[in-house]
Amino acid sequence: MAKSPLDHRQLEALYWVAKLGSFASAARKLNTSQPAISQRIRDLEASLGVMLFDRSRRRAALTPKGKEAVDSAEKILSIGAELQERLSKQESLSGLLRIGVNETVALSWLPQLVELVNEKIPNLVLEVHVGLTQTLWNRYERGDLELLLVSGPIEPDGVTLESLGTTTYTWMSAPQSGLPKHRITPADFEGLPIITHGHGSTMHKDILMWFQNDTPRFRKSDVCHSLSVMAALTVSGLGISMLPPLIYQSEIESGKLIDLEPEPPLEPLEFWAVYPQRAVSPLPAIISDLARQVSTFEKVTDELNV
Repeated sequence: MAKSPLDHRQLEALYWVAKLGSFASAARKLNTSQPAISQRIRDLEASLGVMLFDRSRRRAALTPKGKEAVDSAEKILSIGAELQERLSKQESLSGLLRIGVNETVALSWLPQLVELVNEKIPNLVLEVHVGLTQTLWNRYERGDLELLLVSGPIEPDGVTLESLGTTTYTWMSAPQSGLPKHRITPADFEGLPIITHGHGSTMHKDILMWFQNDTPRFRKSDVCHSLSVMAALTVSGLGISMLPPLIYQSEIESGKLIDLEPEPPLEPLEFWAVYPQRAVSPLPAIISDLARQVSTFEKVTDELNV
């Protein structure tokens, strides 16, 4: 009896069950039911004549043959995605794409990106998750997110990196802080509170780098994981924080915030679009390209595949 040909949906089901670790998660990703995913896997096993999952365990566990099949399925889906990206009309694409964005992106040009996506790919549903870069990275590595628009530096393996440009952060305070309005140095922070993201964040690393050999003598460091809340606390005079003028120019012009012009100046921060080198959908690459079009960050020309 001849075996039935492989079906693209079966390969998708196999890939996402393996990637996300459960049939239920794969069903949510593929916008279908768990029984439908189970049936696709059974049909694929029947076509291949092998067991792909060890069903004696509570969590979806691949058999040795299953691991081989996932690797082959990823290659086939990646080739299909590349072909679709090159030849298909964008307006014909559809589905769900889960994106992780840094708050600086969300507060600057994310609305323009969503508007352009709605115009170019009207049948695509975006699921946008806003957070700190490290948190988004963790979710990306678990398979929860398919595209990141985040700050660097970034040095992982197996991803495509496309520069979204750079933007500058600067120390800001409320007028009542009493700080000098120009040329603030690390020594001026003695006895003052600052507000920053937590340890391990890009912002926290940049702060430590700015102080360099000067031992920080600020009174305390309050941790806040939201850029917009940090800005609100700073406007209220509750501390000094590192904020991007690109977003808070109106507050600077109105006098609610003071750009303290740090000396030495803070290094510009580069942002990246990040997605798998061997993506199984053309959507991450397409949305990355649209993001580069609408980004209001200062453009750079370097691109890196690692």
